[in-house]
Amino acid sequence: MKNKKGYSTVELIVVIAVFTVGYFVVANMLSYNFDVNYEEDLYNLKIASIEEQAEVYASAHTELFTESKDIYMTVEELAENNVVVCTSEGVVADPRNSEETLNDLRVKITNDDDKITAQVLA
Repeated sequence: MKNKKGYSTVELIVVIAVFTVGYFVVANMLSYNFDVNYEEDLYNLKIASIEEQAEVYASAHTELFTESKDIYMTVEELAENNVVVCTSEGVVADPRNSEETLNDLRVKITNDDDKITAQVLA
């Protein structure tokens, strides 16, 4: 009887193939857990920025609230007043779709007992 030490080439190739297939299966499953929608996050940050800048603008222009405690402005009007960041043409780009704009969104600005809040209405 022959004393065999170690593994044959075929055995090593089979073990490497099994580990490789297992690696790709696990890597594929884990990759879906790291799928992040950056465009949606940028959109939410842009909306929060518009609301914050609208509050600052309204705080500096309290005469807007002479008739009512609520006023409505579009993002385009805020861009025309240099309140929000826009292009030189006054376009506020939508981070989710480069061909769309946020200019038509309405912003509700409320002055309730000298506490000014703004909310983008979708």
